[in-house]
Amino acid sequence: MNYRIRFYLRYHTHYGQDLFLLGNLAALGNDLPEKAIPMKWLNEEWWYADVLVAATDLSLLQYQYLLKQQSDTHFDGIVRQLKLPATIKELVFIDNWMDAADPRIAGLSAPFAKVFFQRPVAETANGFAEATHLFRVHAPFLPTRQVVCLVGNQLPGGNWNTREPVLLQYDQQGWFSAPLDLSAAAMPFEYKYGIYDLDLQQFVKYEEGENRILNTAAAKDRQVVLHDGYIRVETPQWKGAGVAIPVFSIRTPEGFGTGEFSDLPALGRWAKANDLQLIQLLPVNDTTQTHTWTDSYPYAAISSFAMHPLYIRLEEVGRLPDSHPLQKQFDRLRKWLNEREFVEYETVTAFKQAYLKALHSQLGAQLQTETYWEWFSSNESWLLPYAVFSFLRDKYKTNDFQRWEEHQVYDADAIHQLMITNEAVANTVHYHCFVQYHLHLQLKKATETLHQMGIALKGDLPIGVAKGSADVWVNPSSYHLTMQAGAPPDGFAAEGQNWGFPTYNWKQMLGDGLSWWQQRLKHMAVYFDAFRIDHILGFFRIWQIPGGAVSGILGYFDPAIPVVKEEFIQRGINWEEDRFCEPFITEEILEEHFGNYAGMIRAGLMEISGGRYRLLPAYATQRLVQQSSLPAAVKNILLQLQTDVLFIKAIQAGKTVYHPRYRMEETRSFAALKPYDQAQLRSLYNNYFHNRQENIWRKEALKKLPVIRRATNMLICGEDLGPLPHCLPEVLQSLGVLSLEVERMPKKAGQQFTDIRQANYLSVLTPSTHDMSTLRGWWQEDPAITNNYYRNILGLPGNAPQLPGYGLVKEIIQRHRAAPAMWRIFQVQDLLAASGNHTLQEPDSERINIPANTQHYWRYRVPHTFTLYEQTV
Repeated sequence: MNYRIRFYLRYHTHYGQDLFLLGNLAALGNDLPEKAIPMKWLNEEWWYADVLVAATDLSLLQYQYLLKQQSDTHFDGIVRQLKLPATIKELVFIDNWMDAADPRIAGLSAPFAKVFFQRPVAETANGFAEATHLFRVHAPFLPTRQVVCLVGNQLPGGNWNTREPVLLQYDQQGWFSAPLDLSAAAMPFEYKYGIYDLDLQQFVKYEEGENRILNTAAAKDRQVVLHDGYIRVETPQWKGAGVAIPVFSIRTPEGFGTGEFSDLPALGRWAKANDLQLIQLLPVNDTTQTHTWTDSYPYAAISSFAMHPLYIRLEEVGRLPDSHPLQKQFDRLRKWLNEREFVEYETVTAFKQAYLKALHSQLGAQLQTETYWEWFSSNESWLLPYAVFSFLRDKYKTNDFQRWEEHQVYDADAIHQLMITNEAVANTVHYHCFVQYHLHLQLKKATETLHQMGIALKGDLPIGVAKGSADVWVNPSSYHLTMQAGAPPDGFAAEGQNWGFPTYNWKQMLGDGLSWWQQRLKHMAVYFDAFRIDHILGFFRIWQIPGGAVSGILGYFDPAIPVVKEEFIQRGINWEEDRFCEPFITEEILEEHFGNYAGMIRAGLMEISGGRYRLLPAYATQRLVQQSSLPAAVKNILLQLQTDVLFIKAIQAGKTVYHPRYRMEETRSFAALKPYDQAQLRSLYNNYFHNRQENIWRKEALKKLPVIRRATNMLICGEDLGPLPHCLPEVLQSLGVLSLEVERMPKKAGQQFTDIRQANYLSVLTPSTHDMSTLRGWWQEDPAITNNYYRNILGLPGNAPQLPGYGLVKEIIQRHRAAPAMWRIFQVQDLLAASGNHTLQEPDSERINIPANTQHYWRYRVPHTFTLYEQTV
């Protein structure tokens, strides 16, 4: 038996525009955008689609509209969901397009629906199955003691009776819904929504505008669902504030030398007392690669799903007998660790691992519960590969799976067979599952406690994963393993950044509708209400660095329209591939760098080529130099010399192409060119970086970000710092993704500071991020800039003080609070500096990360426990 579903969308199109329908049924494209079905033009106001669906397919229907114009695709702002009644044979949806750029869309996201405007949720609206019509409307930012009501000209309570309006119920999808039996109503049916106060038990007001009109009459075995968009009432723009802090930085008496998930409620109480509505964390994924402090880098995950055992509260898992050696040292070690200024990463993780293994040997049988197996079943797709990967990493003492003696290639059948035949392997795998289960329980409990306080939790979605990770091991074809992701030179790192992550094979990932990304986000949504997309620029283009390079400056954007040989010839440039693509090393340069040792370097490491020097094949790349046995001082000079190139050579579709080196004009190679060649290369460089790429970068982002957005109801915030594509602001705004604005890091050319008074409402403001110095640290970096800020931005007389007191920091924070953005989020160090009632650390010791230092130790902790801090803002 088939059900008929008809979709009507009110949308006035222009020439060249077409509408499509995408949903979770085969008849609607199975959620793959390229398989969305075309709709038909009905008249100037309406488009429609008509599909037949097998009865077995009907349960929870999810669908969304797409607008296509030439090569651009725009997604409707929401995914509509409805549990379909089993008693009908025909469904009619009457919908309105909901623009993703509308700020009201943000008000429907998880922080607002689940935390700030919590209200009772009706699992199924009363009378839903028998209703001929279901009215649904959104009312973002509506106070929780008010509901939407419905009045009209043919309701059972009487015509336009505001004393007994129909009260809409708030459903699981965030709609206010009212199922009605209009089988006796004559069409057209006129109605309006209104606001009803539950405490006063009275009608407050009608929505604005003309009456709404329904023309679709009731019919046997048919239900009409009206998605009426938003109630037409004005609401003040909601503004909130939050604190940004890594979990490891939280300090409480109960912690074990580090912050833990169970410390989040204590942080939440402090946040609530200081009028903060959100806690923003750094990534909490497991990063265990070497079991050393270098694993403290939170963005190099070995699993995009597994959480780091660093954050587990041991006592909540269990307690060893008092006679156990680990239990005997437990209190003494915790006291010592909690007195340390910073996280002692190796000591903490080693003890927790040993303690958890001892607990597992005693408590592992506790996992044999229905609750555990339900969780295991829901997470098995990532959990089992992660657990086996962790076992093999420790067995072979490396996370580089290509160096393992066995199982270099992931084979699910072989892994299952290994567990069946080897009890020790199975036990270790179960241990890792045991740890992840308790991490899940502890973070879930902490999140629920925060929600009860009215505090939302914001996570961080890293742009990459470690090359030696379970994700790459399981799906190596989804990555370009010979490339490394990073960032070009910017205010964070003058030489660029090389993160070491493999770049994504987007073509393959898009082939299955970005299912890995969607799975990632659905997993995050179990714990988080909002998330930050780390380096959102990577969805437009990624800075990729060939595997042989070490310095970030030797990368280039992908995708990008490269330079081809013919362009040099057309411009009359004296083209020589070796001259333009190999390091520019001359006798003079060697003398400058090596002095009396220049002859030794020439003789032992180089050969003459075209009147210049070329490194021997054994040292031809930075990676080879880095891995060599040369003295460190020599290595550093050679690594620097190898960056002095004009173009990066690459192979694209079987053809040799070229990408200009970033900041080409700063090279000695460029300085040695003739003025004509310099002028032509300068023009080519500007065209490459500022003109020719914009269209493909825009298209690239619009392939990915809408699919990411539709996978979750979390509020999405983009970290859009650094050199930006010109198209980025418009793309983010069109998708309703919040941008990040840092006052000291303006995005407009010619400005020294961002004018936060003019900030876009859909943005997040901050005076500093974890990749920057704190406010107090920044204040000391450049007195000229500080004085300019002090006089012209703060409007204060005289010269800026050498270090800002708490009153000055507080004033800066209050400026951000007064700005028109939806969110302002402050590093915890800046909030504590505004309190003036505790001992401050040296500004340099407050930094969480220094991006230019690839070997930075992530270990900052707040100086005191949060219970000791009084109100700080």
